[in-house]
Amino acid sequence: MSFSMKFLSSKSIDVIPKGKQLTKWPSTTQLELGIGRSLMLMHDKDCRTVEFIMEAESMCSGLVVIFEEDGTAEQEEIVDELSVRYRRPLTLLRSRHGKVQAFDEITDKETVCNNVAVLLHNLEEFPPIYEHIQQHYYLGDVILVTSSNSSKIGDKLLQDARNEKLYLFVERGQRLVEIHKWMVSDRLQIDYISKNNNLSRGKLPGQRKMLMGRNLTIATLDFPPIVFAKKNVSGKVIASGIEPSLVAILADKLNFKVNYILPVNDEMWGTLVFNGTGNVTVTGLLGFLHRKEADVSYGDLHMQQRLLPYVDFTRAFRNNYECFLVPAPRPYAKWTALYHPFSSAIWAVTGLVCIFAVGTLRLLAKWSSWRANEDGFFSDTMVCFLFILGSMLSAQQPQEVRMPANRLFLIWWLLAAATVIPTVYRSGLISYITFPYTPAPIDTIQQLVDSPLKKISWGDYFKTSLLNSNDPLHRKLGVQFAIATNLTNMFSLLETDSWAVMSNQGNLRYQAAALFPPTSDGPRVHLMTECVFPTRSALGLQKGSSLKPYFDKEIYRLVEAGIVEHISSQFAKKQKPWDPTKSRKLAAYSLDSLQGAFYLLGLGIALSFLIFLSEVIFGYRKPKFLLAK
Repeated sequence: MSFSMKFLSSKSIDVIPKGKQLTKWPSTTQLELGIGRSLMLMHDKDCRTVEFIMEAESMCSGLVVIFEEDGTAEQEEIVDELSVRYRRPLTLLRSRHGKVQAFDEITDKETVCNNVAVLLHNLEEFPPIYEHIQQHYYLGDVILVTSSNSSKIGDKLLQDARNEKLYLFVERGQRLVEIHKWMVSDRLQIDYISKNNNLSRGKLPGQRKMLMGRNLTIATLDFPPIVFAKKNVSGKVIASGIEPSLVAILADKLNFKVNYILPVNDEMWGTLVFNGTGNVTVTGLLGFLHRKEADVSYGDLHMQQRLLPYVDFTRAFRNNYECFLVPAPRPYAKWTALYHPFSSAIWAVTGLVCIFAVGTLRLLAKWSSWRANEDGFFSDTMVCFLFILGSMLSAQQPQEVRMPANRLFLIWWLLAAATVIPTVYRSGLISYITFPYTPAPIDTIQQLVDSPLKKISWGDYFKTSLLNSNDPLHRKLGVQFAIATNLTNMFSLLETDSWAVMSNQGNLRYQAAALFPPTSDGPRVHLMTECVFPTRSALGLQKGSSLKPYFDKEIYRLVEAGIVEHISSQFAKKQKPWDPTKSRKLAAYSLDSLQGAFYLLGLGIALSFLIFLSEVIFGYRKPKFLLAK
C-alpha cells in the first residue's frame, strides 16, 4: 500500500515515499496528510507509545503529530516508527515555546476528524498548543506524552480540560507505563500497564466503569404522562412516567445516580430572551443546562435548531405530533329531534311536493266542476290543504272521490307521500329521541381556522413557527394564536368551550381522559384528527457535554430493542370513544325524551283555539258542497 507525506512550507513541498524513515527533524512547519482525529503522544522507547497511538478510533482516518523543535532522541524514534507503520494520512507539526508555526498558514478549520499526538517535555507549553489544535482541527482522541517528573502537571491539565478524549501517557522507567484519563465522574483514572501487557485502550479497566456512580443533577417538570414530578413532604422531587423510567434504565446501565430539580415561576421548558447587548438569557429546563446548573434535562424536550448554540441533545428516542384538543360538540336540545330525521333538502322537497299536491287536487276538482256532483269534496282549497296535511300525518279523513283521475292521483300520493315518507320520518324520530343528536366535531386545520374558537399553546415557539411557515393556512392559524405562560390555566380554558389547546399528542390524550371524562350526554373534549407539527423528543445536555456519547449509545440500544415503545404503552392513558349504548340503561321514555312532541301538541292546540276564535268572531262560512246538500 503506497503512502506519501506532504511537507508544507512557504518555500517548497517535499513528497516522502512510504517506508522512508525520518533521521532528522524536518525544517518545515506542517506535514499534512488528509483527514483523521487528534492524538497526543509521548516518548516510548520500546514502541509501546506507537502501539497505543495506532489504536486510535478508526472513524478518523488521519493523524497529526506535534513535536518540539529541540526534541529528544525518543521523540525522533516515535516519528520514524509512525512514518513506517502508520497506514493513514500523517501530518507533522513543529512547536517552539508552545507555538505551532504552521497554524499561521492555516485559514480554514478541518471539517473532518483528526487524531492528534503531542510529544512534549515541558507540559506548561501544552495549554496554548491545545487551544490552537482545537481551533484548527475537529479533534478525536488526544494523547499527551511526557516524562515521569511532569505527571502532576499533566493531571492538572486533565482536570482543567475535562475531556474524555484526552490521554496522558507517562512512562515510569522501561517496565511500567501509566495512562491517565479524566472521567465524566470528575475523577482521574490511572491505569498501570507493565511492559509485556497489551496497551489497547478498548481493554483498559476504566473503559468498563462507565460513569462510576456519578451523581447527575436532572432538571424536569410535571408533564403527564411524559413526566409525573412532585415534591414529597421533605421537599425532595419524586419523578415517574415515561422519561423517568427511561432514565432509570440508563442509570442502571451507565452507573450513575440522579438528583431532580424543578423549574420555578412557570418557566417550564424555558425560552430564549435576547438582550440589547447581544447576550441571551435562557430560562426553564434549558436555562439549567445553559447555566450548567443541571447535567441533564428532560420532559418532552423537543430538538430545535435554534437551541443548538446553547445546549446539546442526545439521540432522539420518540417521535410525536403537536395536535389540538377542542371542545366536543354538544348534543342539540331534545325537542329538535322533530326535524333532525330529515335534512334541510328533504324538508324543502317535502314542502314543495305538498304544495304541488294541493294545487293538483284543486285543479282536478275545478276541471270536473262541469259534471254534477263529481268530486265536490276538493272544490275548496282549504279542504285540499287539510286533506294533504292529514295524509302526511296518517290521519284518515272522510272523502267522496268519484273521478278516476282523482282516485289514481290519491293512490300514488297515499303510497309515496302518506306512507313511505311518514314511515321513514317516524323511524328517524325514534332514533333521535332515543339518542341525542350531536353535530360532527372539528377534525381538520381548515375547520379549526374557520371556527370561532381561540387557539393557544405554551410559549412563543409554535406561534413563531406558524407565522414563518410556507403554508398560508398555517400562517393564518399563527395569526389567531395566543401564548400561554401557565400550563394548568391553559387546559382549564377548555371548560369555557371557546378555546382550542395545542400540545403534545400523548399529553392531550392523557389530559382528555383524566380531566374531561365523558358524561352521559357524550365526550366533553375532542382530539383533532389532523395535527400541526411533527416533533422529536430527546434528553437535553450541557453544551459540549461529555455525557453525550454514553447516553447516545444506550438510547440507541433501548430504541432498537423496543424498550422505549414498551415504556410509553405502560403509561398511555387514552380517551375511550363514547358509546351511547353503554352510557344509558334501558328505560321508559320520559317527558324529557318526548318534550318535542308535547311542544308540538301545545302549539297545535293553541293554533286550533285561535282559528276557532276567529271563526266565532267573523262568522263561519259553510263549504259549498254542504250547502248543496
